[in-house]
Amino acid sequence: MRIGAIGIDSSHLPEFTKRIKALNAEGKTSCVVTHFWDPGRHEWQHPEGPARSKQDVEGWRRTTLELGAKQVDSLDELLKNVDGVMVLNINGHRHLELSIGPIARGMPTYIDKPVTCSLDQAVSLLSMTRQYKARCYSASSLRFITEIPKIDKSTLGKVLAIDAFGNGELLEMMPHLWHYGCHSIEMVDAIFRHVGQGAGVKRVSAIALPDRHLLDMEYRDGRYARLRMDRAASWAFGATVHGEKGVQQFVVDFAPVYGRLVEGMVKFFEGGAAPVELRDIVENVAVMQAGNRSIELGGDWVDVPVIE
Repeated sequence: MRIGAIGIDSSHLPEFTKRIKALNAEGKTSCVVTHFWDPGRHEWQHPEGPARSKQDVEGWRRTTLELGAKQVDSLDELLKNVDGVMVLNINGHRHLELSIGPIARGMPTYIDKPVTCSLDQAVSLLSMTRQYKARCYSASSLRFITEIPKIDKSTLGKVLAIDAFGNGELLEMMPHLWHYGCHSIEMVDAIFRHVGQGAGVKRVSAIALPDRHLLDMEYRDGRYARLRMDRAASWAFGATVHGEKGVQQFVVDFAPVYGRLVEGMVKFFEGGAAPVELRDIVENVAVMQAGNRSIELGGDWVDVPVIE
């Protein structure tokens, strides 16, 4: 199965291409990344400056070519030569526009995080997938950590609260929660889904400090979560899960995470169910947008709309 990639300004382009190729060589998937297209406007900013960013982007392009994928000159040429698409452009503001082509053709489409940087765009994307009957999803790699399946609801009882922490890396073009906030938010969402308590964020409150963001999420059934997204602390993710009968904690081991992310992706391209429903990801977008609005308001509670 021929997979095409849109966007070359993220390290995910060579990383996903390499991992999918390895799975194919092992006989674990029929997928292989055969083509990629550069839509221009490379907006990724490395802390060392634009010169380093340009150098990195060229390196990712070169590595992908060495892995056997062909660079094409247009989106139309890409879509004529592939069976499924990964939208990997780093700027979430562009994900809707870059996804229209494959979705309108009914192609299975994976969109890198964040799926969009606007709730209106996310809702439009969801509506478009329903209109064209196109299979589509997006996911943070934190949905694929091995620690979540090990959470034992039988010893926890009903989960009442989650205290989570993660990295809070920032990008100016996707301020506050858009760039890295989705990782911690999706991790919490995945925990609640694992224990059978699902979605339903009612309102959020968030504040931004020089070295961290703090986000409180209150759910419609009374449970809640507090997320701390650090920039000064060591790079790590984890959570404490509080139940009626017990408490469980974990720190994420990242060694298997990317492999599990890509395994879920190729199964999706081959016709399997998406690892997470796009509707659920749209609610996470609503949480991030409400959180950013709360930051603007100095931490006031902001309601999260119900996503149908």
